Amino acid sequence: MSMLTAFNNQLVQFFEELSVTFPEEKNIRMGLEAINGAKKVNPRLILDLFHEHVYVPLAEPISRRDIELVQSIARQKIATQFNEIMPALAIFDRLWATMTTSNQEVIWKYMKVLCILCERARAKP
Repeated sequence: MSMLTAFNNQLVQFFEELSVTFPEEKNIRMGLEAINGAKKVNPRLILDLFHEHVYVPLAEPISRRDIELVQSIARQKIATQFNEIMPALAIFDRLWATMTTSNQEVIWKYMKVLCILCERARAKP
């Protein structure tokens, strides 16, 4: 399995879990559908979107679990643009305070793994 495939599979799994955990969040389901569609047509696009909108601005705050900075950057991104990755950022803005510590921990772990896979997938041509 390529790093790109591993990254995309992990991102889909993350959105599937979010969709189950927050069934009332239609944007998460729509993001999942868009990611699944893009995965079939242009899997590299998903990686590039994640890199630009999550990895570059958030990898360091995610590694430090700096929720205030992550929330600030997520709010800014959400307010200025939309793409398939934005529903994942919305969880930090709108849903974080209502989540259990266990759910927050799972999200930190997913984000860390996605950042690592993003690095590795971009390092391989």
